[in-house]
Amino acid sequence: LIISPLVFARDNLDAISVIATKTERSIFDTPETVSKIGREEIDRFQAQKLSDVLSNVPSVSFGSGPRAIAEKPLIRGLGGNRILITVDGARQNFNSGHKGRVFIDPEILKEVEVLRGAGSAVYGSGAMGGVIAMKTKDAQDYLEPDESLGVRIKTAYQDVNDELKATATVFARSDMMGGFDFLFNGSHSTSSDMTLGGGDTLEDSAESLWSNLTKVTWDIAKSQTMIFSHQYSFQSGEVPAQADIRSSATAVLTDRETEVKLDRIEYQHSGDHNPWLNLSAFAYLNQQTIREKRIGTNGRLDTIDFDTAGIDIRNISDLGQGSISHRLNYGLEYYQDTMASREGRLNFDSAFPDATSDVLGIYFQDEITIKTHGKTSWVIIPGLRFDKANSQSDQAEAIGVAETTKQEQLSPKLGIVYKAENNTNYSFNYSQAFRTPNFQELYISGVHYGANNFLPNPNLKAEQLEHGYELGVRTKSKNLFSKHDNTEFRASVYWNEYKNFINSFLSRTVTSFDNVGEARVYGAELEFSHYAAVLDLDTVMSISYAKGDDLIKDQPLTSIPGHSIKLNLQKYLPGNGVTLGARAVVNLRQDRVKDGQPETEPYNTYDLYMTWMPPIDRLNDLHIVAGVDNVTDKLYTPHLSSLPAAGRNYKLSISLQF
Repeated sequence: LIISPLVFARDNLDAISVIATKTERSIFDTPETVSKIGREEIDRFQAQKLSDVLSNVPSVSFGSGPRAIAEKPLIRGLGGNRILITVDGARQNFNSGHKGRVFIDPEILKEVEVLRGAGSAVYGSGAMGGVIAMKTKDAQDYLEPDESLGVRIKTAYQDVNDELKATATVFARSDMMGGFDFLFNGSHSTSSDMTLGGGDTLEDSAESLWSNLTKVTWDIAKSQTMIFSHQYSFQSGEVPAQADIRSSATAVLTDRETEVKLDRIEYQHSGDHNPWLNLSAFAYLNQQTIREKRIGTNGRLDTIDFDTAGIDIRNISDLGQGSISHRLNYGLEYYQDTMASREGRLNFDSAFPDATSDVLGIYFQDEITIKTHGKTSWVIIPGLRFDKANSQSDQAEAIGVAETTKQEQLSPKLGIVYKAENNTNYSFNYSQAFRTPNFQELYISGVHYGANNFLPNPNLKAEQLEHGYELGVRTKSKNLFSKHDNTEFRASVYWNEYKNFINSFLSRTVTSFDNVGEARVYGAELEFSHYAAVLDLDTVMSISYAKGDDLIKDQPLTSIPGHSIKLNLQKYLPGNGVTLGARAVVNLRQDRVKDGQPETEPYNTYDLYMTWMPPIDRLNDLHIVAGVDNVTDKLYTPHLSSLPAAGRNYKLSISLQF
């Protein structure tokens, strides 16, 4: 099986996305700025962590160093709980200290969508800076129409940390009881300490990972489907308690275990030609446990349990077939976050307070399509969501604060697309968004990091995107430079005004949180892709430009990374089943930082990769991928990281399906 260049092409504007509106829309006709990464790209770059998966997406960066367990994504300079992360729609709300945010094996991912910009009008709290939505694989991703059973085995190696990984996937289809699809994916990897750019070793970065995904899809009746899934991962290794720093004589070293379970059940009813009914309802329980046993000191065992249970019910109604049509998307979401901790022999850890948060959100959106002379000329998408959140802590009385904190927020949006005659769309998007305070900001107390006393503040208000504006233009054309070529261009400019930013205040003896921040983030993104049929060559380039200002202190926002340019070239040799690729990333100096904060030096990185799918009958399900990341072994430190990035990395993976 040879994958065509158009399948390989990244972020094709005709790709169907659901992240911005929770309905299926082509990226070309979506007012928001969206990127989509498919399974082919994930495999091609041999992704071992989320930063590998999103490495080509403009305005997405990662701080906190190269350890996978410390990764925290940023979109347009906003990170932490200002970014919503989901897996099959289930919220991944954990965010605490230096623990990282993302605990998932890319091997189970089918695709990842990224919304660059606010999404609270359909997602509620946390989607203030953007959304990262991951979707896992199912049996249909492996089975051909005439197949009912198969197995895929894969082994992968990368030398930057001597990581060896083995994966087995079993998938099947049955016509019993309407039809069943079944998938099981299991992986195990082990690694040694990582080598950084220039040859230095990052001590205490070795880790082991076990993960699996089980998914059953049952077609219970015509137009009705049930999906059951269970995900599990167990990650372990010796790391500093602050996993984003080097080990040292003063750093607390821990034996850390991160265990994640996600159970999910979904019901779908596509309506059977009823335009009023296209129902999706799912419930999930996401459980994350972090255990840290101190090494070389008192052997204290600290544990954090963070659970998110949620229900999401939504329906789509299609109305009208004439010059004006409506697609109504409406639903409700309820979720509960619960955190419990134990510090050694104590039944609680005041750094990670026992607390519960309940959130109920209701939203409505109308996708209005206006046609003139039989062709769509305007798409107008207003939307509104109301959220009510209650947070409480069992330790409220002990730390002397109110037992319950209540928040209510209204999040409107308006998106407009004008479709011109020459395959060009002009877009406008306005949005408001918010983020409720997290448990640590509300309830943290006690003495931490030596003799520093943390003060709780349950009176914190929600952070708000007061006004967010975005203008865009997208165009696509064929035969622009030569016959059978394909060219796409997208540009966007954005201006976001924030208030009630939650800032921490640190003195020699006291740390506290308060709403004092007002900020402005603005920038532009350019994306260009061209497939030249004459050369069988794909060219994809993006430019990201962003600035941010702290309006209270009249200082730059330190979280904004430097401007960057990304270039990816892919040459296809279809007769041999070979793809050759090269990628360059140019990151400019970031000297717009607050007084006293370190600047980020400029750096360039270069990667090479190759895929081979032999066009031989008996080997047409063999897939070999090789690559070299950071070819020049560049020593550099990404923005917001105290650690250099990984050094030159030779990678190889071999998979076979039968």
